[in-house]
Amino acid sequence: MDGSPDRRVSARAAAGKPQGRRPIRAIIVMLVVLAVLLVMALVGFLVLSGTSAFTIASIDAEATEHLSAENIAKLANVEEGTTLLTIDETVITRNLKRNPWVGSVSFVREFPDQLRIVVTEREVDCLVKMSTGSVCWRLGDDNVWIEPVNLSASAGQSADDVALALAQEEGAILITDVPTSVSPSAGSVATDEVLKAVNAYREQLSEELVSQIVRFSAAGVESISCTLKSGVEVSLGAPNNIDVKEAVLQEILKKHPNQITYVNVRVPSQPSYRKLGVDTVTTGSGVKVDANATQDTDAAQQTGDGTDATGRTGADGGSASDQGSQGTGGAGEGGGTGSTEDLILGSDGVYYTYEQYYGLDG
Repeated sequence: MDGSPDRRVSARAAAGKPQGRRPIRAIIVMLVVLAVLLVMALVGFLVLSGTSAFTIASIDAEATEHLSAENIAKLANVEEGTTLLTIDETVITRNLKRNPWVGSVSFVREFPDQLRIVVTEREVDCLVKMSTGSVCWRLGDDNVWIEPVNLSASAGQSADDVALALAQEEGAILITDVPTSVSPSAGSVATDEVLKAVNAYREQLSEELVSQIVRFSAAGVESISCTLKSGVEVSLGAPNNIDVKEAVLQEILKKHPNQITYVNVRVPSQPSYRKLGVDTVTTGSGVKVDANATQDTDAAQQTGDGTDATGRTGADGGSASDQGSQGTGGAGEGGGTGSTEDLILGSDGVYYTYEQYYGLDG
């Protein structure tokens, strides 16, 4: 019975046991070797860290737009005797960020004794001008105050003119009329509610509309307004119902192309606008020139001949006849209110309620 199937199977099983153990043993040996190597590397690192090996002999830094290579090295303040193995990147970064232009920092170790520091500057996102004075502040794209700028206006220029030109040169948005309660400090984070209100509009308005805005006015959270490249000033109010406000604004601009100077959508269900009696509106500069341009809905409505007190086209000036500020559902083109003042005139010549016009009535 030696050749029986059961005995042959048992023989193969017995022969296979040693073969199955060999890979496991090999893995264990490899793990032990790796552990020994890691320990040796750690010991070597500790030994080298305690010696003068790899002591930093020079610091290499590339100058940025607002920081020279020399100033970067000075700000880094790397202690004498520091080695490439013992530098404290957190401390050096903190030292560099004492200059608010410094956004991020990276390090490159070039053995045996060179340290290269790479500084990326903070990008300017806004120029913020207070309601008084001739100074504006650069505000970074991470909402950190960078530095003040003195606005030196020449003859015939206002501080707002200079600020707008500077903002456009730097690819930043201008925010004016900011209350003096906002107190910028270089390197600190801007936490003011009025600036948060502006950011809410910038984040929630469509990219198409935001790209047309050259200036925000932010006298208070409830009185945010903006000026478009065309010179049209838009009273937005508090940052709520932003998508509806934009829809109403776009509809008014579409219905009266190149004729609108001012739109009030603070209460989107009761918008009003000011329309010129000419076919085109001169492109404005985005700088407010008259307080009448920011009247609220009720104050903006006029009667009589409808002549605009400013007599200007957009925000840039240039005389023109104005037909007065009209409620969107106002009767006629002269700015009178009439019985349809709460209605919106559709393209079909029919007046609709706000809910009907925007499909909000269910």
